[in-house]
Amino acid sequence: MGSFAQARELAQAGHRDDAVRIWRQIASAEGLESRHTLQAWHFLRQAGQPPPPDQARLVLGVAVEMPARKGHDLLVAYRDGTARYLNYSGKAVIWEDHSDTRAQAAITDWLDAGQVVASAIGVWEQPSLPPWPAGDARLMMLTPGGHRFGQAPAAALSQDPQAGPFLAAPTRLLQLITSRA
Repeated sequence: MGSFAQARELAQAGHRDDAVRIWRQIASAEGLESRHTLQAWHFLRQAGQPPPPDQARLVLGVAVEMPARKGHDLLVAYRDGTARYLNYSGKAVIWEDHSDTRAQAAITDWLDAGQVVASAIGVWEQPSLPPWPAGDARLMMLTPGGHRFGQAPAAALSQDPQAGPFLAAPTRLLQLITSRA
């Protein structure tokens, strides 16, 4: 299997088909980190190679950004059982403990809630996300077909029938990973 660097060099040299072949190998590799699979699909979409419809909506990662004192906190979890937490203060937790069954169950629950939302909304087609008003929360589902997201005041999202469960799901995960950091 080739690498992202090799594919980039091939694409820059005008060998798009060879770069696409490498990105497809990466996207379909077993046991690869979800972040790498998502990155490969990003490059494939840019090259005009969208995922098959049965894969396009599969949630490989979920993220929520919540308003905090002077900014936003970000929590992301991936299908491979990893998570990242970035506190508005600049502190971070990188979670890669696959042996913690409670954290793994919390990640699975959140991914399941994200799959419900991703099945109901479309992909954001714009090159960047819209402006983010202070106090708004943002939720994202990361799929091979692209990012699916919603944003609104946190109170409004928590009352939404689909966004509410999505926002509630990561609470247990956040408590678990920050208590062990």
